[in-house]
Amino acid sequence: MFQTYGKALVAVVAAALTVAYGALSGDQHIDPDEAVQIAIAAATAVGVYLVPLAPQYRWGKTAIAVVLSVLQVLTTVILGGLDSGEWIALLLAAATVLGVGVAPAASDNGVRSRTPVTAD
Repeated sequence: MFQTYGKALVAVVAAALTVAYGALSGDQHIDPDEAVQIAIAAATAVGVYLVPLAPQYRWGKTAIAVVLSVLQVLTTVILGGLDSGEWIALLLAAATVLGVGVAPAASDNGVRSRTPVTAD
C-alpha cells in the first residue's frame, strides 16, 4: 500500500500534524491564520493524491507539494508574522516537501515515481 500511495500518505500525515499543531499550540484553539495553514495542508494532501503520475512528469506530485508548501510558508510569514511558534509550521511545510519527494507512488496508469523513462 505504501508503495502505491506513499506520497499521498505522507501528505495526509503532514496535514494531520498541521491540524494538531494549530489546535494544540498556543491558546488551544484555531485562529484564522492557523485555519488557512490547515486548509493549505489539506489541499496539499488532496492535490498529491489526485494528481496522476505521467511518464514525462514523474515529479508532478512533488511539484504540487512544493507549490503549496511555498504558499504555506508565505501565508505563515505574511498573515501570522514570524514568531518562535511559527517556525514549527515552516518545518512542517518543509517536511511535507521532503517526505512527498522521497516517498514512492504509483498511478492507475502504471506509472511509478521511481521507474525511469524509457525511449520507445
